[in-house]
Amino acid sequence: MSNAEALQWAAEADDSLARNEILTDDEIIRTVTAEDDDDDDVTPVNPIKISHSEAVAALITSLHWAEEQNFEVHEIMLLRHLRDRAFKLKIGTAAQKNH
Repeated sequence: MSNAEALQWAAEADDSLARNEILTDDEIIRTVTAEDDDDDDVTPVNPIKISHSEAVAALITSLHWAEEQNFEVHEIMLLRHLRDRAFKLKIGTAAQKNH
């Protein structure tokens, strides 16, 4: 178990205790065993290919939304930076196709 998984498990355990959910030893063993079995059923998924144009459009929409919601300046600047990078990739790909 990685540190991240251990921390997540501990957080879930804390949440469980906060809800006054007391488990017997058998219930704990069944729960942990079931979680371990779930990991074996994971099938790799082919990632969806997103075009540079789609990324630019999504980032523009996200930027407008963030501005409407009065996000902090550094968050808006990050979205602008990502939008600009996606736009440069879009322009670069278009230029390669034309040569």
